[in-house]
Amino acid sequence: MAKILIVDDEKKIVEMLEIGLNAMGYDVCAAYDGETAVEMVLKEVPDIVLLDINLPKMDGFEVCRQIRAKITDNYIPIIMVTARDDLSSKIEGLDTGADDYITKPVDIKEVMARIKSMLRIKNLQDELRFAKDELQELAVRDYLTDCYNRRYFLEILDLELKKSVRYGRNIVLLMIDIDKFKLINDTYGHPVGDKVLRKVSAVIKTGLRESDIIGRYGGEEFIVFLPNISDITNLKSICERLRSQVEKSDINVAETKINITISIGAGNFLDNYLPSIDDMISVIDKALYKAKNDGRNRYVIA
Repeated sequence: MAKILIVDDEKKIVEMLEIGLNAMGYDVCAAYDGETAVEMVLKEVPDIVLLDINLPKMDGFEVCRQIRAKITDNYIPIIMVTARDDLSSKIEGLDTGADDYITKPVDIKEVMARIKSMLRIKNLQDELRFAKDELQELAVRDYLTDCYNRRYFLEILDLELKKSVRYGRNIVLLMIDIDKFKLINDTYGHPVGDKVLRKVSAVIKTGLRESDIIGRYGGEEFIVFLPNISDITNLKSICERLRSQVEKSDINVAETKINITISIGAGNFLDNYLPSIDDMISVIDKALYKAKNDGRNRYVIA
């Protein structure tokens, strides 16, 4: 059910429009001055605004400007309704962001036709925005694990590094590798390997905080940024929790249980020494290599 906001200081016009629009199944709310109209748009987020130009406290042109300035992530069609029939008023209304124009006296049938037309346009705009958002999300996500992809994770890390340098914060990174992943692929095939990747990424996510950021670095490797971790004991606890949770998980393939383990290389880079991103990754990569070389299914903190 579409929600229509009527903005007019003439109560008889509001009542007439409410009766007609309610009869058509629309959800109707009303404002009688410009300031209230802006407040209601922000609170109610209507699907369409029927907006009179001559309003107390704030005229319709300014209401339209403020709606367009304050609502940037949602398309709300605005139909201006006014007794003015001069071309300059129509042009000003369209210039401030109005989508259509109706001249008083209002004909309810004309209003209905304009609303239906605007709703069709709004639906198309919403579909386009959704498709754009979906494409943007696909551009930053790894399709298999739903973690951030390597490129986007490194962009986030670059921003975090700049903030850390500015505000004197440390940076904590983990490099996580699935043990003997090549053997899993060679023994059971790549579809099972993909299943293992999805499983491990899901288990890791359950062991992280909402503020932690995980990316798929490449192949069977994941990289994690942990903000606000300064206590080495806390870092050890996180690494052990992730390692243990993965070890307890398994995957059944054709009645065969595949045991999964991970190795972790961690680095706590203090605010008085923050190397480049490449250097930090090199440090945790070496720590990961040591964890693998020492027998796997363990963590090493650089």
